[in-house]
Amino acid sequence: DPQYHYDVIVKAMKATAAKLPGTVEAIGGSATGAVSADSEATWCDCFPNVPPDVYKQKVVPIFNNIAKKEFNGVPIKVINDGEVTAVAGGQMIGEGCLFGISLGSSEGSGYVYEDGSLTGWINENAYNPFDLNPEGPGNVWSPHRGDAAVYLGQRAATRLAKKGGIDLPADMMPDHPNMNAASHVPHAQCLKKIQAAMKDPKKEPQARKIYESIGVYMGYAVAQYCEYLPIKNVLILGRVTTGHGGNIMMEYAKKVLEADFPELAGIKFHTPTEHMKRVGQCVAAAALPELKKARTA
Repeated sequence: DPQYHYDVIVKAMKATAAKLPGTVEAIGGSATGAVSADSEATWCDCFPNVPPDVYKQKVVPIFNNIAKKEFNGVPIKVINDGEVTAVAGGQMIGEGCLFGISLGSSEGSGYVYEDGSLTGWINENAYNPFDLNPEGPGNVWSPHRGDAAVYLGQRAATRLAKKGGIDLPADMMPDHPNMNAASHVPHAQCLKKIQAAMKDPKKEPQARKIYESIGVYMGYAVAQYCEYLPIKNVLILGRVTTGHGGNIMMEYAKKVLEADFPELAGIKFHTPTEHMKRVGQCVAAAALPELKKARTA
């Protein structure tokens, strides 16, 4: 029900706006999926069961409708969440040629050139082929196998949880229907169990192998992305990187580049503070709209 999403988003935004020292002058945001240049939700996997006609009427204009109906028509700019990751990274390190990877419910990714500008094309690498093995894991949103989303996101971690020695209930086992459906909720709950195990000295030696494996995936992914982008910096963030698991992933990604792609060994990996990992996209997104236009409108 798109109205459910609309209401929840508006409730959160108004609760936040109430804490501001003044009125809202502009809105910046990020969203999963393909977002048009006019901040339209062209395709968003938050709405997998919405019929096409309802999607076109209610979901495509959802962000613009929020600005128009709830915030007096202030300027709004929404872009893909992965692109915001790249913008946040460029702002944080003060350099460009940066590829940002957000390991959250899926893989968000984006790139900024040396001057900090975005590519201008749609970035949604989550559903691009990563593993060409015909027996690779499937993806509930596409007919293909080996999509990046199941290698660089929380589904990568939960898919490896059993092998990582995590104590799992039956409904969190990798082959259970719950773990192969569209809902991200059981995966988020499973990830919390993995993160708890990483804090347990007895379980950490086996659980860390989950992050080592994802780090190897990441190393090969970066090398693949270098085939069409000049990458000098990589920023990783998102809930999967929380704790020292994120550092383990970067360590193993570097090992892959050094061993198999020595010409790329100079790529620098970055990770924000724990606070930035969780809200960095929001901070960067807030800078997207043009305030001069907002103030003179």
